[in-house]
Amino acid sequence: MNNTVRCPECSNEVKQGYIFSPRRICWSESADSIIYDSGSEVLMGDSIFKIKKIPALRCEKCNLVIFKYQQNKIKK
Repeated sequence: MNNTVRCPECSNEVKQGYIFSPRRICWSESADSIIYDSGSEVLMGDSIFKIKKIPALRCEKCNLVIFKYQQNKIKK
């Protein structure tokens, strides 16, 4: 059985690793630049003491990163 994970965009083999950030990661449906993130959906919150790492997949060919964020979404 082949356990190779492939990129959904280019079919290149992806690397397994972790994504992390000391700052929050937010989602918006608009491409417009913003000054303040009011109303954005927070996918990963700010770190207070310890930075949490989330399992992720990374395609080095097309620069795609895939990760699952927490199910309890925080509205800002």
